[in-house]
Amino acid sequence: MERRIIFIGDKAVIQFFSIFNIETFFSNSVEETEDILKNINLKEVICIFVTEEVFDENKFMKYINLKKMVVIPSLKSKEKKGIKIINELIKKATGMKGE
Repeated sequence: MERRIIFIGDKAVIQFFSIFNIETFFSNSVEETEDILKNINLKEVICIFVTEEVFDENKFMKYINLKKMVVIPSLKSKEKKGIKIINELIKKATGMKGE
Protein backbone atom coordinates (compact mmCIF):
# COMPACT_ATOMS: atom_id res chain seq x y z
CA MET A 1 0.00 0.00 0.00
CA GLU A 2 1.40 3.34 -1.07
CA ARG A 3 1.56 6.07 1.58
CA ARG A 4 0.76 9.43 0.01
CA ILE A 5 1.18 13.02 1.10
CA ILE A 6 -1.07 15.41 -0.79
CA PHE A 7 -1.30 19.19 -1.07
CA ILE A 8 -4.52 20.84 -2.29
CA GLY A 9 -4.92 24.54 -2.93
CA ASP A 10 -4.05 27.57 -4.97
CA LYS A 11 -1.39 26.87 -7.58
CA ALA A 12 0.82 29.75 -6.47
CA VAL A 13 0.95 28.38 -2.92
CA ILE A 14 1.40 24.65 -3.43
CA GLN A 15 3.24 24.32 -6.73
CA PHE A 16 6.53 24.48 -4.82
CA PHE A 17 5.82 21.09 -3.21
CA SER A 18 5.67 19.32 -6.57
CA ILE A 19 9.44 19.89 -6.83
CA PHE A 20 9.83 17.30 -4.06
CA ASN A 21 7.68 14.77 -5.92
CA ILE A 22 4.73 15.40 -3.57
CA GLU A 23 1.29 15.08 -5.12
CA THR A 24 -0.33 18.46 -5.69
CA PHE A 25 -3.87 19.19 -6.75
CA PHE A 26 -4.69 22.74 -7.77
CA SER A 27 -8.02 24.02 -6.50
CA ASN A 28 -9.63 27.45 -6.57
CA SER A 29 -12.74 26.69 -4.54
CA VAL A 30 -14.20 24.53 -1.80
CA GLU A 31 -16.26 22.71 -4.44
CA GLU A 32 -13.16 21.79 -6.46
CA THR A 33 -11.51 20.54 -3.26
CA GLU A 34 -14.57 18.37 -2.53
CA ASP A 35 -14.29 16.81 -5.99
CA ILE A 36 -10.60 16.10 -5.48
CA LEU A 37 -11.20 14.51 -2.08
CA LYS A 38 -13.94 12.25 -3.46
CA ASN A 39 -11.37 10.65 -5.75
CA ILE A 40 -8.74 10.00 -3.07
CA ASN A 41 -8.49 6.67 -1.26
CA LEU A 42 -7.91 7.73 2.36
CA LYS A 43 -6.36 4.37 3.21
CA GLU A 44 -3.42 5.30 0.98
CA VAL A 45 -2.96 8.77 2.50
CA ILE A 46 -0.72 9.80 5.38
CA CYS A 47 -1.71 13.46 5.32
CA ILE A 48 -3.60 15.96 3.17
CA PHE A 49 -2.52 19.58 3.42
CA VAL A 50 -5.17 22.08 2.28
CA THR A 51 -4.78 25.83 1.93
CA GLU A 52 -7.32 27.74 3.96
CA GLU A 53 -9.03 29.52 1.06
CA VAL A 54 -10.26 26.17 -0.34
CA PHE A 55 -11.14 24.70 3.08
CA ASP A 56 -14.58 24.63 4.66
CA GLU A 57 -14.71 23.57 8.30
CA ASN A 58 -18.23 22.13 8.06
CA LYS A 59 -17.46 20.03 4.99
CA PHE A 60 -13.95 18.84 5.84
CA MET A 61 -13.87 18.52 9.63
CA LYS A 62 -14.23 14.74 9.32
CA TYR A 63 -10.78 14.64 7.71
CA ILE A 64 -9.35 16.73 10.55
CA ASN A 65 -10.92 14.39 13.11
CA LEU A 66 -9.42 11.38 11.30
CA LYS A 67 -6.05 13.12 11.64
CA LYS A 68 -5.68 13.03 7.86
CA MET A 69 -5.93 16.75 7.05
CA VAL A 70 -3.99 19.83 8.07
CA VAL A 71 -5.13 23.31 7.07
CA ILE A 72 -2.23 25.54 6.15
CA PRO A 73 -2.25 29.32 6.05
CA SER A 74 -2.52 30.85 2.61
CA LEU A 75 -0.93 33.80 0.92
CA LYS A 76 -4.36 35.09 -0.15
CA SER A 77 -6.77 34.47 2.73
CA LYS A 78 -7.19 36.98 5.52
CA GLU A 79 -9.45 34.73 7.62
CA LYS A 80 -6.60 32.76 9.25
CA LYS A 81 -8.70 29.54 9.34
CA GLY A 82 -5.55 27.42 9.35
CA ILE A 83 -4.12 29.16 12.39
CA LYS A 84 -7.46 28.98 14.26
CA ILE A 85 -7.83 25.25 13.66
CA ILE A 86 -4.24 24.53 14.68
CA ASN A 87 -4.77 26.57 17.88
CA GLU A 88 -7.95 24.59 18.67
CA LEU A 89 -6.16 21.28 18.14
CA ILE A 90 -3.33 22.39 20.44
CA LYS A 91 -5.86 23.38 23.11
CA LYS A 92 -7.53 19.96 22.87
CA ALA A 93 -4.22 18.12 23.00
CA THR A 94 -3.00 20.03 26.04
CA GLY A 95 -6.33 20.22 27.87
CA MET A 96 -6.36 24.02 27.79
CA LYS A 97 -9.69 25.82 28.04
CA GLY A 98 -10.70 29.31 27.04
CA GLU A 99 -8.58 31.88 25.25
